[in-house]
Amino acid sequence: MSKANHIFTIYIRKKPYEEARTLFLTEIEKAFAKGEREVEVIHGIGEHILRKMVIKECSKIDYVRVLESHFHSNPGVLRLELLIPDPALLKKYLA
Repeated sequence: MSKANHIFTIYIRKKPYEEARTLFLTEIEKAFAKGEREVEVIHGIGEHILRKMVIKECSKIDYVRVLESHFHSNPGVLRLELLIPDPALLKKYLA
């Protein structure tokens, strides 16, 4: 896969709720620090408990937006957009 087509992926499927939440929050911070603009969260289908958790946590993070209009063909996947500042400003935040 070429770098241009790369989408940062967070895999929380089949994880217990708190483990999935901790992993999601850790990985979303990593994606932000790397300057990723789009993230795909694989949460699984089931009763959408992990999907709802991701949406709830995203509402608390000012640089994450859920891309509902880009609902993946797989209902067990959620796409997110990270509102990344320009690289110089991002570097300043991370310093």
